Amino acid sequence: MRREFQLSNGGRQRLIGRWNALCTSLGLDPDQHFSVLDDLLIRYTEPQRYYHNLAHLDALLALLPAQPHLELAVWFHDAVYDPTRTDNEPQSARLAEQSLQRLGVAPALIQRVVGLILATQHHRSDDLETALFLDADLAILGAEARTYRAYARAIRLEYAWLPEALFKERRAMVIRQFLSRERIYQTAGFAGLEQPARNNLQGELAALVRPS
Repeated sequence: MRREFQLSNGGRQRLIGRWNALCTSLGLDPDQHFSVLDDLLIRYTEPQRYYHNLAHLDALLALLPAQPHLELAVWFHDAVYDPTRTDNEPQSARLAEQSLQRLGVAPALIQRVVGLILATQHHRSDDLETALFLDADLAILGAEARTYRAYARAIRLEYAWLPEALFKERRAMVIRQFLSRERIYQTAGFAGLEQPARNNLQGELAALVRPS
């Protein structure tokens, strides 16, 4: 099966470099943080991940300021990803809390990271930094049309276990929820993606509800 969102070997090395620099800046024990990195790399290369993989992490890190709470939230926010379940976000937050506690990360930083991850359940927040993180996570919605179509195909592959009719019904529900919002993006830096995102979502929705 062709995977359209893949990270090159150079990209993987760039990610590892970012992780190492982050952990060094926090004064974490290399013997400990390397094992956490190994676990994350295994998780983000699981076979069911056609979009929620290392390429997604790389894209997010490029969009966000290099701040520890944001970077750690990027690394852990989709660490648990089973498309057949509805508790991936709480499970990812729990994994982040346990892993970061084991590394000796400051409790306040851990709780900030956990809060960012839990916010991805609904992708809304009144907190500016959380909103920025959420907007970056949704940036793909406002991508160039061909990239968005590749994203939509990748999501279908992640939900390959769902029968076509049921997938269309559930996907259409998600899209309508986004379109019903007054604004999809909450921060000024992503406001330019608002109309492209709406165009992409409306196009996908039209295809989903079109009679076969």
